[in-house]
Amino acid sequence: MLSLFRRDPEQGWHYREAWYDESAGEFVVHHGKVGTNGKITAEKASAEEADALVESFAAQCAEDGYAEPAAEELGTLTVAYPLKGAEPNASERRNANSVHEAVLVALAWRGLGALSDPEQQPREGGGQALVMTSQTVRTRKAVDAAQSAIKHTDVPLSKVEITR
Repeated sequence: MLSLFRRDPEQGWHYREAWYDESAGEFVVHHGKVGTNGKITAEKASAEEADALVESFAAQCAEDGYAEPAAEELGTLTVAYPLKGAEPNASERRNANSVHEAVLVALAWRGLGALSDPEQQPREGGGQALVMTSQTVRTRKAVDAAQSAIKHTDVPLSKVEITR
């Protein structure tokens, strides 16, 4: 997937993403203002055509001022599901996966970044957690999207730690 951004001083961040969906045989473009649901278009293409379409997409984006954001423009969103013991039990793993799926979708549809898979890590205050991270140009909007997404799962928001 190719994800590119442009910052407009008056209108904020905008994004354009493109990828080839092998299973559907489609070249997909997703774009919009960061933090709001984007628009998606798809056209039938073969795997061979997809390479040329990605190159064309990248060239058009560069011409329009879209690029990968600089490291200093990115913030980190961290979503952690604390564990009761040293290893996750089946319920904790299911809950972390439910949170992961909901937050991943919420961030992706709004151009707020991808979310890493849950990874077991030690917590600052002791203990362990299943931790997911995302690099984003709008951390506050990413936090809001993550909180909203978790509220629509069967996992209480109070059981999840979200930091930026």
